[in-house]
Amino acid sequence: MIRQFSVPDAEILKAEVEQEIEEMEEDQDLLVFYSLMCFRHQLMLDSLEPEDRYRDRPTVDELLEKIEKPQKRLTGLLKYYSLFFRGMYEFDHKEYVEAIGYYRKAERELNAVSDEMEQAEFHYKIADAYYQIDQHFVSLNHLKKAKQLFEKSQLYKVKVIGCNMMVGANMYDMYRLTEAESYYREALSIVRGLEEEKVKRIIGVIFHNLGLVYLRGKNLIAAEENFKKAIDVKEHIDTVYGVRSLYMMANVLYQCGKVKEARFFYETALNRARTSNEEEYLAKLKIINSLYEEYNETAVKQSLGYLEEKRLWSDFAELTEKLGDFHFEKRNYVEGRNFLKKTIHAQTQILKVTEAI
Repeated sequence: MIRQFSVPDAEILKAEVEQEIEEMEEDQDLLVFYSLMCFRHQLMLDSLEPEDRYRDRPTVDELLEKIEKPQKRLTGLLKYYSLFFRGMYEFDHKEYVEAIGYYRKAERELNAVSDEMEQAEFHYKIADAYYQIDQHFVSLNHLKKAKQLFEKSQLYKVKVIGCNMMVGANMYDMYRLTEAESYYREALSIVRGLEEEKVKRIIGVIFHNLGLVYLRGKNLIAAEENFKKAIDVKEHIDTVYGVRSLYMMANVLYQCGKVKEARFFYETALNRARTSNEEEYLAKLKIINSLYEEYNETAVKQSLGYLEEKRLWSDFAELTEKLGDFHFEKRNYVEGRNFLKKTIHAQTQILKVTEAI
């Protein structure tokens, strides 16, 4: 149920398991396995539900500490899950290289996993991590394996859609925009044929991604239309991912010269980012505010510092290029050159990450 993002079903099963554990004799391996499942369950809730809804439960950090104490003696399946979930934890904290390190260690234990859907989930997760650091061909290779496994079960149609969407995202990053749009349109067609309530959230994500494609293709009108469609999907905008669409809408509206509307979405995105502690988007929002409203050298420096610390080199490169163009237009040629040097540095770092992994 966690793999299928079904929160209500996962909640029911979790309660049933807790009741059974209370009634049986203590088994350390079983307790570790249960802690691992709680950890995975909480990661799902953190990504899908408002933070304050489950405040009475142990946090992900508390669960992680409980799991890692017996780490040294774990073997086989328990060792796999411990490493795999730690990779998921690092991914959620935007530590993508560290996440890949844990995923690769988990891969050595993958032969202990007999469930093909779990194997598929592993390939999907590591593909996402490689995508985040621009290792597109490695990502596509794992996505191919994941999709082939997920297609074996009718229960995992949503995951197949997810694979198509991530392939589209890789194509987008490689500037193969026609192919990216094609994958997103195919995903949209499939998801609209499903009756499950949870697919509404996915529709919002697809519209967001189509907005990105049109924006990169300089079609600002189409980009604005699709970001608006994403924002109108309540099941998407209410999740932690909603701030991304709000941020992009503000960005597009500023580029279109619709300053008043842009400010509304900027403020909305800023409030959401603060509420959900989305430091990445707080940094990005401060930069676009400097580009289109009032330039703040300190805020720009701090925001770029965060992106650099988290090694979000693609975003760093894109935003420093915009900052360079901004300064050239203002005839601040020295500053413009400095920012373009930072862009080149970021592009170099992307290549170095490839060597490091």
